[in-house]
Amino acid sequence: MQFFTRNTACLQNSMKRVVALAMMIVITVSSVITVAAVTRNAVVDYNGEKRSVQLFNDGTDEILAAANVKHGENDIVERSPELTPDGKILITVRTAFQADISADGDVKTVALHYGDTVAQALSAAAVTLKANDVVTPKPAEKVTQETDIQVKRKFTVSITADGQTKSVVTGEGTVAQALEEAGTSLGAEDLVNVEKNAPVSEGMQISVSRVIYKEVTSIQPVAFKNKNENSASLYKGQIKVKTSGKAGSQSVVTRQKLVEGKVAASEVVSTTVVEQPVDQVTVVGTKKKAAGAAVINGDGTITDQNGKTISYKKYVTGKCTGYTGGGTTSTGRAAAFGLVAVNPKIIPYGSRLYICSPDGKVVYGYAIAADTGGGVMDGRIVADLYFNTVGQCRQFGNRKMNIYVL
Repeated sequence: MQFFTRNTACLQNSMKRVVALAMMIVITVSSVITVAAVTRNAVVDYNGEKRSVQLFNDGTDEILAAANVKHGENDIVERSPELTPDGKILITVRTAFQADISADGDVKTVALHYGDTVAQALSAAAVTLKANDVVTPKPAEKVTQETDIQVKRKFTVSITADGQTKSVVTGEGTVAQALEEAGTSLGAEDLVNVEKNAPVSEGMQISVSRVIYKEVTSIQPVAFKNKNENSASLYKGQIKVKTSGKAGSQSVVTRQKLVEGKVAASEVVSTTVVEQPVDQVTVVGTKKKAAGAAVINGDGTITDQNGKTISYKKYVTGKCTGYTGGGTTSTGRAAAFGLVAVNPKIIPYGSRLYICSPDGKVVYGYAIAADTGGGVMDGRIVADLYFNTVGQCRQFGNRKMNIYVL
């Protein structure tokens, strides 16, 4: 009985130990399950660097703090709404920075973030690339804070030179540089339609005009001079050519400026006389004539008693008489001074005449052939001159006269 009581007590103690051990196991497993249920796994992508963390709180700021990631107000922090394939929270941090873009003669600074490309940087700077433009680095490359973005413009221009026009693509620079790139050389005197130091632009039309110089020799006349000599052997108003003038000649060398083959300017380089000109010498009369006298010039002209020079067709020399008495002429006109009788077969009626003595001292003056008579018809006289009075007829008498047909 005593043995049974001792065994029963031992059994009771063993059961207590088992129960206690079971309780401990339950508590431990429960704690493990509780910890596993509360702990979260996260991945922070910081500028491409992956940082994994475990923590009980799944707040974004807590996760970033656990990953030792600090971010500025301009940085981009993005939390993915979906877990990663392995069940982790994904937070991406892209830090902000500034980059410079050189384009069109200016430098623009833009705000970018880690992972942005050159193309995105150009868009942020409002820089548009054209077909032939060159950008470095390439548009698809990513930008860092150290990246220097350069945009080199290319322009299509038209160049006309030496009779040909070609379209060329040239980089930024001056017109002179564009011509050099196109292989179009410029001479020292060549002309360009735009300033050579002007910047090129899209669609610009550049024209080169070639300039050359050449010397041309020509024979040109040398005009003669007119010289006058006074002579008392001629009446005033009378002139006579003593020596006829003759032009000389000279060799002239001219330097011509030709633009595209056309003369644009010229200057005389030298002049050499080949043949001297001969001066024309004219004798000018200084002799005074008697008052009321006429002058018979030797060149088919007469200077009347008033100094007026007149031309005549022909003249007749012969005896003339005077008549008076009024009446009507054979042409039906009333007889008057200035109407004279002639042989109409020699001097037609209506002819305008000038009548004076051969030496010009006796002047009847201007007349019209308007009458005839027996003396002129039978050839005894060449003209019968009408006077207003018998006394004038007697004074005139019968004398030799020249009758000029004007």
